[in-house]
Amino acid sequence: MQASWMTKIQDFFTPSHKKPVDEHILRDRTTRKLIEDTEELLMRMTQNAPPSNKKRTIRRKTKEWTIKVKVNHTFITVMMFDQKHSPAPIKKRIVITCFRKYMKAKDGVGVCKEASIRYMKDGRVQTRSVRESPVLHTLFYRIHHLDLAFANEQVTTGTTSQAILANQQQLLKTATGTDVALLVEEAKRYIDTVKQFTVDPTIENRLERLIHQAHKIQDDFELLDFEERHTVRRMFREDIPSLLHTFLSLSVKHQLEQKEKVFVALSKMELTLIDYADRLERLRVERMDYLLKLQSLRYERPSQG
Repeated sequence: MQASWMTKIQDFFTPSHKKPVDEHILRDRTTRKLIEDTEELLMRMTQNAPPSNKKRTIRRKTKEWTIKVKVNHTFITVMMFDQKHSPAPIKKRIVITCFRKYMKAKDGVGVCKEASIRYMKDGRVQTRSVRESPVLHTLFYRIHHLDLAFANEQVTTGTTSQAILANQQQLLKTATGTDVALLVEEAKRYIDTVKQFTVDPTIENRLERLIHQAHKIQDDFELLDFEERHTVRRMFREDIPSLLHTFLSLSVKHQLEQKEKVFVALSKMELTLIDYADRLERLRVERMDYLLKLQSLRYERPSQG
């Protein structure tokens, strides 16, 4: 009780721009796609970094959003903002500015100078912090890699990939339980991160097939019974990440020994999703037959004679 009271007092005196953003503002499908595209842009810039530490500004603009990355000798700044035609439920502008590692660093990483989001709510402009948002943790890793690449330092991906994978696993655990489409998208991002490791092609292919089957059932997901819906959510939120995380933590020798069992486990999951998809298709056919009979009764013309 005392701790809760102290937290409320601290929250009251914290300036609005330093308060963490409500996570749901960053978790809608459009915003997650914007963040993912920004990560991909940072990765491409890292791969194509100049041989000397030069200034560079890259802008990507679509009908829905604009991404701008600016690298100079002091800072790396990433800006993401929705355009007028963005389908995002809340239009927003995200700005992240980090010191270059050689200018100001903590634990070997450039210090974050600003990480803010501005958006309209209740007719007022709100400013909040995104510094601690788990949705953006991977983006901060990409900024660090970009910093190293532009400074011509060695980019080591092993430890970072493990950290990104752990972060994606945590995001899956906290994904909303009401929108299965968002859960599937989060699972796809997790699987894309798994691909950064040396994974057997047969396992990688099985993971892709699981996502493919999940897409087949997401539109009519609510037609499944409670236990089936629970199984799907648990599969993507817990079972797959737990299985892969443990498998990737093994030595190469033990991965080879366990590969077949992992493949069989993933295959059983895929067969479960195929069964659910087949049942949903039967339900749709039954619904179609019912509607046709109903319309036939409603609009049947009386016989004349």
